[in-house]
Amino acid sequence: MTARTPEQDEARRTSEQEAGGSRQVRRRLTFGVAGDLADMPATLSPWQRAYEAWRAAGLKWGHGAPPREQRTAEAAETAETAAGAPEKPAPKKAARQKAAAKPAPEKSKLAKGKPEKAEPEKATPEIGKAEETEPEKSKPEKSKPEKAAPPKGAGKKGGGKKQAARKKAAPDPADVLVAGPGLAAARKGTPRRLRSRLAVAAGLAVLAGGAVFTVAQGESDSDGPGVPAAVAADALFPPDPAAETDGLVQDLAAVTAAGGTLVAVGTEGDGVPGRERSRFLFSVDAGRTWSPARLRAAGGTTAPAGDSPEMVTAGDRGWVALGRSPGGGTVAWTSDNAQTWTRHDLGAVFKPSDDVRGVARTATGFAAVGGVDDRAVAWISPDGIRWQRIEGIEGISGFDRVASSGSVLVGHGTYARKVTVKRGRRKVTRTVPAYGVWRSTDGGRTWARVNIPQSHGSYGPTKGLTFGPGGFATVREGRHTTGRGDKRRTRRFGLLFTSADGREWRAVSRFPGAGIKRFGGTPDGLAVLAHGAEGTSRILRTDDGRTWKAAGTVPGPVESSGLTVAAGGALAISGSQGDDAYLHGVDLRTVPGAVRPELAVRSLAGTPGRSVAVGSSNGAAAVWTSTDGQAWQRGRFPGAGGALSDVVEGAAGWLAVGRTSGDSPGPLAMTSRDGVVWEKAAFPAGPPPVAAAAGPAGYVAAAAGTIWRSADLRAWRRTGVDGTPADVTAAAGKYVAVGGKGRAPAVWTSPDGAKWTAAELPGGLAGGPLTGVAARGGVLVATGSDGAPLVSADGGTTWTAHGLGGDLNATAITATPHGFVLAASTSRGDAAVLTSADGATWRRLPVPGLAGAGERRLTALTTAGTSVLATGTTADAHGERPLLWKAPVPE
Repeated sequence: MTARTPEQDEARRTSEQEAGGSRQVRRRLTFGVAGDLADMPATLSPWQRAYEAWRAAGLKWGHGAPPREQRTAEAAETAETAAGAPEKPAPKKAARQKAAAKPAPEKSKLAKGKPEKAEPEKATPEIGKAEETEPEKSKPEKSKPEKAAPPKGAGKKGGGKKQAARKKAAPDPADVLVAGPGLAAARKGTPRRLRSRLAVAAGLAVLAGGAVFTVAQGESDSDGPGVPAAVAADALFPPDPAAETDGLVQDLAAVTAAGGTLVAVGTEGDGVPGRERSRFLFSVDAGRTWSPARLRAAGGTTAPAGDSPEMVTAGDRGWVALGRSPGGGTVAWTSDNAQTWTRHDLGAVFKPSDDVRGVARTATGFAAVGGVDDRAVAWISPDGIRWQRIEGIEGISGFDRVASSGSVLVGHGTYARKVTVKRGRRKVTRTVPAYGVWRSTDGGRTWARVNIPQSHGSYGPTKGLTFGPGGFATVREGRHTTGRGDKRRTRRFGLLFTSADGREWRAVSRFPGAGIKRFGGTPDGLAVLAHGAEGTSRILRTDDGRTWKAAGTVPGPVESSGLTVAAGGALAISGSQGDDAYLHGVDLRTVPGAVRPELAVRSLAGTPGRSVAVGSSNGAAAVWTSTDGQAWQRGRFPGAGGALSDVVEGAAGWLAVGRTSGDSPGPLAMTSRDGVVWEKAAFPAGPPPVAAAAGPAGYVAAAAGTIWRSADLRAWRRTGVDGTPADVTAAAGKYVAVGGKGRAPAVWTSPDGAKWTAAELPGGLAGGPLTGVAARGGVLVATGSDGAPLVSADGGTTWTAHGLGGDLNATAITATPHGFVLAASTSRGDAAVLTSADGATWRRLPVPGLAGAGERRLTALTTAGTSVLATGTTADAHGERPLLWKAPVPE
């Protein structure tokens, strides 16, 4: 599908053909583009969104079009500057212009061709504020517009065409009207730029519904031309088509049902704690089809990474899930319909040391149970957001599960029991943990002990707790022994115990099988997972609590986490199977959006004719290559588990370094002559290299406490350094590595890559290691996640700190023919790009696509010919996607 602008019946003109700031450009910015900018908050009014599009394109925010004579003259002059000749309109456009000369059947005075009166400039409302302003209506000027003076050369060859261009015409009634002074008034008194700022090279690329709009950038009073936007790039960096896994670690921690609606909760991530994303799946047709739920924070923003939902329940007032945050605190998610969930920080009512183990509905809201420091704790809430802590519960060490019916709660947990044993001639009394069941009739405020009898051959603790067809229900293992001696036989089974009110319990049925793994259910039915043959699990189910039947098996590798029954008796079993999430009877790979393949672009390197990106996809090392920095294809290389972290090009070809997969990763290196065909290279044992550089003495690769060097990419020699290098580069005939020594930043220099010397850094620097370095001649800039960049003008011998200003932390840096380009992040989760000629004074570039919902970061930068390339990530509640930015090298 091809997206069209409001001029969709016209032949689209290029930016060289179309005047900067023309009506067509302003209309696209206001209607064709502004409404689809992906990084704009949905709360912005149409006028605020249009204002942001104009500002990003470098155009003044004006009211209406300039007088037709001046606008046409400016368009002709701009076209002459850009192309050297006046533009000939396309046939369709000529017809439209002819039609536009006729009076339009509009009542507006603007439609009658009367010029408008310039309004005094008003302050534009700050984007993101609640207040929205409507465009102010202006009365047209009654006096006739002043005629423009004839330009020089009006009587010369070609002057007739210019005179025709300046011929008076009625303003187009479809022209854009916006709040503020006219463009002509805004430009009055401003000297014209010496060179044109038209250009595809400086165009604004905006993704809108999958289509790319390129908006011509005309002359403006801004500090510089418009900058291309950063775009989501998961479709540009293809994953491994032959991969058998998605490369991520997924898990479903719980599943529950309310009638025909099912919800399963869990996490997905790359296996690094704190980076996982919460996952909520729902079904509204008793498990026949599933979809990912939408997640958001309480303020409507994207939910952060690192949360782990662990339990979920449904009540008369909606749904509630509880889990852990990266810092160990308890967080909640609430939903009215199971399809959209909102995350809530619960504050001090839940302590980091609390162990919350169960949640259930009540007649007045919800209740949660757990413990802390061998003391039981309960929490009650009317809505899942506001909670009250109940402590001082006597005689219970802690709860581990809970079930409910109305205002009655039944909880299972432990208590301290004293036992006396005989040791020789004396008796010894000690305290041991024991299991018990308690009942609350006031929604969790007070609890009383109840007894579930050991009868009908049952033994051991109860397993599972729910409210089913016969009331409260739980199960125990059972056995029955017959015969003596060699004929002694023991038959194992399970027993179901139920209670209508949670106080009086009795055994009601027996089911075959032993080794109960999981028990659960709802009033629509009960189910049990028991040991099966060859490591599998047998599924047994009952609709009435009395008659049991087999209902299939669960594969052996599955670690089950939850079991429930939906309307019509539909079973749902959650868990994990290796590194993949498991949902019984569902192939999650076929659920749109439920499983995303792992894809990470970690480093870039460029030459005038070739760019190479490295990282990982589907859990294995990956290389992508491009000739223009926009269309990427996978490099040809042997499969290798792990990930590549850096790539560099030198005299002997390309080198990519990283780590192998596994619990004890080792070095991984790949080489290529052309950047397209790669082979796995031999590399010495030791810590995995994280960075590489090519210089006058060959290649160097840096790792923790180690730097290797090689002249030909075949033989490597190792040198130890006191610290942990994170990046390395070649500068002015030497090598410079940056990193950290403990928590302090560190820099090392070497003339040949063999002998390294620690540089002396100025005092008072912020803590934290350095993470990146770039060199332009003898000038180096080193960056870290904390503190100001360090600048050296003498090849790395002496260093000085220079701040970026504002709320910025550097994330990547590269050198260009004109200086340096640096990527940074903000505390709001946005990304930024800055440029500097000397590394000391920085100017921020207005790059669209780096702000908005979710977190956006640029983590790799390189210069490829006349362009700068950057890759990073855009993260939302469901995961991360690559981000790509390409722009001309800033001057």
